[in-house]
Amino acid sequence: MTKEMLFRALDYTAGTGAALWAVNLLFQRVFRLDAACRPGKHFTTRVLHPAGLEIEDDCPKVRRSLAVSGGCYINAADGLWIGRGTIWAPNVAIVSQNHALENLDEAPPTAGIRIGRACWIGFGAVILPGVTLGDGTIVAANSVVRDSFPEGRAILAGSPARLVKAL
Repeated sequence: MTKEMLFRALDYTAGTGAALWAVNLLFQRVFRLDAACRPGKHFTTRVLHPAGLEIEDDCPKVRRSLAVSGGCYINAADGLWIGRGTIWAPNVAIVSQNHALENLDEAPPTAGIRIGRACWIGFGAVILPGVTLGDGTIVAANSVVRDSFPEGRAILAGSPARLVKAL
């Protein structure tokens, strides 16, 4: 274990607990479940195409959310950028890729997903391809975000998600 890996592990356990860190490490690094995902993740979360995942400044708060929020599905095939300080709850789906209507084996490129700084994504929310969320956006539980809200500082709720309140 390198010095950098040790510091990451210590930072990671600060808010999550050593037991969860150990279980996550076991599943990701020993059993090789989503082993290509560089940041540590919750053992029940799936991260597809982790090369497309970019966390601004390798933010510990974002990495911690990835580590403790179980049951998430993250597909970063067409790019997923997550800003500093963003957190999310369990069972969130962030899907940057879609299928062609005529041929489900084809995945035409999308604009990816960009989630701003200090956003909060509630339990069971879904963020679909091409969405941009501005800084300080709150997505309510079980909302489906299919449209962009780049101005940020907003509360979104519903299916499809609509602006509930500007902050």
